[in-house]
This record gives sequence, structure tokens and C-alpha cells, in this order.
Amino acid sequence: MERHKTALVLAPALVLVAAAAGCAGQAPLTDAEKLARVEEMVEEVERRFPEVEAVTVEEVGRLLESGGVVLVDARAEREREISWIPGSITSEEFERDPDRYAELTVVAYCTIGHRSSEYAKRQNEDGRRVLNLRGSLLSWTHAGAPLVGPDGPTNRLHVYGKTWDLAPERYETIW
Repeated sequence: MERHKTALVLAPALVLVAAAAGCAGQAPLTDAEKLARVEEMVEEVERRFPEVEAVTVEEVGRLLESGGVVLVDARAEREREISWIPGSITSEEFERDPDRYAELTVVAYCTIGHRSSEYAKRQNEDGRRVLNLRGSLLSWTHAGAPLVGPDGPTNRLHVYGKTWDLAPERYETIW
């Protein structure tokens, strides 16, 4: 009887170990699965920052074609050293002379949109209209839009951390 009690106590633990082992051996997410996860994360960002207006990658593309936008990279320097959206400026550059961009639509971005939403919120509170790129770099890359790095066009992307390692398969992610 004692032997059966031990087996019953250990059985749930063995199930958890087996489940964990199965998870570790799972195939990597497909690009479609990554994009679905990005969308879930974006919806959470939008719930946290309802006062921040967001624009899509497609809308930014139209603004870029007309020359009516400045993109502001709200990420840390170590992330920006890897890659950035062509033509974008750093948040520090923007803040040195925000009046220079008064006639343009200002759109901030980061990895997923949380930090750029925080940035846009602060700028908006200071009287500057700054929008957030919905889904930021992860949406940008899933849309097939280009990135550049120190040596020109690149497929390298700093994704801030493992949680945000959701770039399309063709990208080399760093964190």
C-alpha cells in the first residue's frame, strides 16, 4: 500500500517534467505564429496607452513616400547600434530641436511599441504631437520593410529580450 501512495504522489510531478521536456523540444514558431503573438502584445500596449495615437506600417509607408514624416527611434543606444529604420533619428536628436520637425508627422518606434508609447505620451504631455508606430520594429519587419545598420541594409535586429524574439525567420535577432 505504501508503494502505491508514493507512485500517486510522484505521478503529477512526472507529468509536469514530461510536459516541460516536450515544450523544450517544440519546433520554433512559424512567422505567422510570431505575427499573431506580436498582435497580442500590441493589443496589450494599446490597452496600457489608450491616449497615444498609433499609426500602422502602411500609413507610415505613405507618409514616407510624401516626405511628411520623421521617425524617432526610442530605443537604447545598444539596440540602435544593431539596426534602425532608414532615415530615422534618435530620440535625443529629436529633443535637441523638436521645432525643426513641427511641420512633419512625428512617429516614435521601439521593438513592440511599449517604450515608444511611453515616449509619445511624454512628448504629447509636453505639447508635441508624437504618434506611435503600431507594433514598432516587429510589425515593420513582418511587413517586409527594410532595416539598415552601420554597414547598410541588414537583416539583424535587436529585439530587447527573449520575450520579444518574434521577428520573421529571415532576421538574425540579438538581445
